[in-house]
Amino acid sequence: MIKAIIKNDLPSCIDIFHRGYETVAIEFGLTEENCPDRGRASLPFEKLESDFENDVMMFGFFVENNVVGYLGIKALDNGNIGLNDIIVLPDYRGNGYGQALLDFCKAKAKELGAKKVRLGMIDDNIKLKKWYEANGFVNIRLHRFEGSPVTTGWMECTL
Repeated sequence: MIKAIIKNDLPSCIDIFHRGYETVAIEFGLTEENCPDRGRASLPFEKLESDFENDVMMFGFFVENNVVGYLGIKALDNGNIGLNDIIVLPDYRGNGYGQALLDFCKAKAKELGAKKVRLGMIDDNIKLKKWYEANGFVNIRLHRFEGSPVTTGWMECTL
């Protein structure tokens, strides 16, 4: 079940960031030196709390009252929606929770009047990139930051 994150859920959410993104950080060699917050695998709690209190709409995928997936979206200046994060804990992957969160994101974006959903990701993550493409996203830009072991890609989906 997907529902809005409340402040008391934030400790569970930061755990999802750390455990969910850790697999990506390891796979792609992300360190504090070559990627801020190791690609969000070591995101400080204060940053998540600040996002919660400011401009990020947060939703969780709950299984038996436990948050096992996270979705963070925000309105962009151009009227589109930015998909900041979509994460599922490693033990819960492969159950369709990520798909449910992405479908929820698109529906929420339409509800808010957006025409597109945009995201940034590790373009080298072929499996994830193909998943986004199968869900209507297309690459709009690529960039390799100095010192980074990966290429960053930006994708968008027209609603």
